[in-house]
Amino acid sequence: MAFNYHRELQAWVVPLLLIGFFAYVMSHSFLSVFEVTADAMFLCFAIDMETNDGSAEKPYFVDQELLTFVSQSNKLREGRKRRSRKPFQDNEDGTELQPMV
Repeated sequence: MAFNYHRELQAWVVPLLLIGFFAYVMSHSFLSVFEVTADAMFLCFAIDMETNDGSAEKPYFVDQELLTFVSQSNKLREGRKRRSRKPFQDNEDGTELQPMV
């Protein structure tokens, strides 16, 4: 709207491209920092799981919420693997569905 009121600004594409470029650079920088932080957190989690066993002598240092999230996602993945091995024509009763003729 500012360009409509100020007719002396004829080159409106250049400021628009500059704003778009700087917005891309800022968002890319923010997401890069977020990505590095998430990677470091998961690497620390993996090292903690590898070196500690959760006993009193070697307790886990990971946050309990992250530990339960990962264990629940592993259970879901295992359930999906088991379901994918079953034939698609078996229903919950164990009886086979017959094709309609």
